[in-house]
Amino acid sequence: MDQSEASRLITEVDDRDHADRTERLVELNNLLPDGGMIGFSGQSAEWLFEDVKASWLYGCFTSTVLTAHAFCSLQLAGWVRMLSDDPSLPDEAQSLEELAALALDAGECDVDLQARLIDLHDRYRAYTAAHLREHEARLERHLIESDTVSDEHPLLLDAHHALTTAIRLVYRS
Repeated sequence: MDQSEASRLITEVDDRDHADRTERLVELNNLLPDGGMIGFSGQSAEWLFEDVKASWLYGCFTSTVLTAHAFCSLQLAGWVRMLSDDPSLPDEAQSLEELAALALDAGECDVDLQARLIDLHDRYRAYTAAHLREHEARLERHLIESDTVSDEHPLLLDAHHALTTAIRLVYRS
């Protein structure tokens, strides 16, 4: 493939996806509040948040879920690190679920946000589970269950949930 062929293919994809990306950008802009930004727990968290938004805009919805999970983990770890001087804290959290509980205990999130974070962790696990003994159909079950609840594609719903959860960690509501 040469530069000309590559450029033509990219233009075709851009043209085909333009309307959907436009809708997602408008929605993202409406989701981002004016002001109230908390800030980021380090450069990695800031970059991950930008990637959450970009993966949403470009329709890479599995990436949105995975990146939002990573972002939320770093963001919560930063909060816990700044707010807690508990010497019994482990060096690392084992899950986003554990971090959400620590953030709740520190008063940095409410029960609703903790529930969203636990749900994001469950969705992340469904997409990334790599069992060695047998195939676990966790993702397939999740997709079937989601499909019965909504007309939207389950991956789109998961990505939207991940995006809005990440936004809640950056902006105080």
